[in-house]
Amino acid sequence: MPPARRLPLLGRPVVDVAVGVLRAPDGRVLLAQRKPGKDAAGFWELPGGQVEPGESPVQAAARELLEEVGVHALELAPWRVYEHDFPTKRVRLHWFNVRRWSGEPKGREGQQVAWVEPARPTVGPLLPSNELAIATLGLPELVGVARVDHAPGAPEELLASIPWLAAGGLRLLIVRALDLAPGQRVQLTRRLCQLRRGTGLRVLLSGTALEARQAGACGLHSSAGALAGLIERPPTGLWAVSAHNARDLERASALGADVALLSPVLPTAAHPGDQAFGWDGLQALVAASPLPVYAQGGLGPGHVEAARAAGALGVAVDISRLSGSRGNGDSA
Repeated sequence: MPPARRLPLLGRPVVDVAVGVLRAPDGRVLLAQRKPGKDAAGFWELPGGQVEPGESPVQAAARELLEEVGVHALELAPWRVYEHDFPTKRVRLHWFNVRRWSGEPKGREGQQVAWVEPARPTVGPLLPSNELAIATLGLPELVGVARVDHAPGAPEELLASIPWLAAGGLRLLIVRALDLAPGQRVQLTRRLCQLRRGTGLRVLLSGTALEARQAGACGLHSSAGALAGLIERPPTGLWAVSAHNARDLERASALGADVALLSPVLPTAAHPGDQAFGWDGLQALVAASPLPVYAQGGLGPGHVEAARAAGALGVAVDISRLSGSRGNGDSA
């Protein structure tokens, strides 16, 4: 996972860079290797380059795609913007999803190119400024949410479930144990992270960035309530947030969240009074936000296709919907 972001380097100008994400129908993305003579030669990155004077970022992305990999970008959609510190400079990266293009990608400057699965890149090393974007592009279509309370045996039940959850294909798990003391949350997540090694399962802890770091989690989850109290992005790798409306999504995007869990799509037993926005409401909210979104609330694994049809990455479901071992509590 990407390292925690460092504080900006004071006094150094920001270099604007535009990057295009070319994605094949099977989910693979195009990476190019930086050629000898360039900074970070040999590293792999999504194609792009510096925004020239008088250019907009979208114009620079289109130009760089043509110059670097021979692709005419026919439709570019803004995805996200974030900054990254290198030892000698700070760059502001403007990311664009290339929704339509013409031409067969190839290294026009003699560099190697490769289509890779972002969750398991087969080339490397990756350029550090690209790691966060590639990790986000590698998010799975199904997220498990584990709620742990003071019920006897609850932590042990979750620990026992990790091997078969991973064997069943789960690749991202959010641990919500807010009823436990901070030290208990950290210890539980440490044990979970030990169990998930070698399985491809990533674990996010709902709590504070410090707790997630102490636990060795791959990143952090913040509730909508926690999101409302933040003034900047927490120092973490992957950052997921819960959102319940357009205002939450706008705040999450402004603070640099990587992905949002948007609920409730359908009515939930845990919060029967909450107004569900339905599939049409989900589609409208997703279309208006640059953030990748998971649908949540009243959903199970069988709703993945409906969620994707509405523009979401997939669904976030309580692990009880995967195991049937505990009650339904699938609201955020």
